[in-house]
Amino acid sequence: MNYIEIVDDAIKFIESNLHRKLSLEELASRYYISPMHFYRIFRAVTNQSITTYILERKLIKASIDLKNTDRKVVDIAFEYGFNSHEQFTRSFRKKFHVTPSRYRKKDTPVSLMEMDVLERDFKNENKDIIVNYHCVKLQETKLLGKEVSFDLQDPFEIGEAVREDLDFENEYVIRGTASRLFNVIRKDSGNPSRICFFCGIVAEEHFGDQSGLAEGKIPESRYAVFNYPGCMGSVWRTVTKDLGKLFRITELKFNNNAGIDMFELFTKDYGRTGRFYLYVPVL
Repeated sequence: MNYIEIVDDAIKFIESNLHRKLSLEELASRYYISPMHFYRIFRAVTNQSITTYILERKLIKASIDLKNTDRKVVDIAFEYGFNSHEQFTRSFRKKFHVTPSRYRKKDTPVSLMEMDVLERDFKNENKDIIVNYHCVKLQETKLLGKEVSFDLQDPFEIGEAVREDLDFENEYVIRGTASRLFNVIRKDSGNPSRICFFCGIVAEEHFGDQSGLAEGKIPESRYAVFNYPGCMGSVWRTVTKDLGKLFRITELKFNNNAGIDMFELFTKDYGRTGRFYLYVPVL
């Protein structure tokens, strides 16, 4: 079993056994690996510890029971392995910022836990497990394309930005002469909640009319290169956590002088593989 398969199986096992105490040793023994190795695998794939995941799943299941049954709070607490009403209340309030009793009485929403388990490769480095990557040095590359920006909190603007990006890809890559699509991403220095990206193609690969196309570039830098499914819009939470761990575990540092945060590279085989390359400027 690879790391993804181990974690997928472990999550299913945990989900079926939330009503009892689960130990790291028991979970690791299912895969004939040491508890520490299992801990590192789970943390690498999910970007959280096994203890945190189990606790949050128990609290979410308990919150559902609080809304859908009239059972006593203490009975629900004991069912999910909490030692006392007080321990359950402390954990519930820390997670959801409301007590179990108040949550039951009022129409108080809680954010249900979403587990991001993306299909990606990993590597061992500095006695830990991190997302797989390699480094390359790129020279400056001139692009032709268009600048798009959107507010991270505005679904309409995000949707419009995605539509413009897809339209550009269809015209200049799928039906055009370019073999690659680049999305160069940077935060708006004047408004941190806004993201700017330049969707473009290599200038040398375009042989048609250039009117209406702006000039952009991939800056010269060393880059850490990753491979992810989908696109940044669907995997950015996992990418952010993967990069945070990468910079903690390795000696790599983000290259602030590059002038961009990262860029996505979509090649001709994206339609077949559904995977893109992510380049992050590093020192």
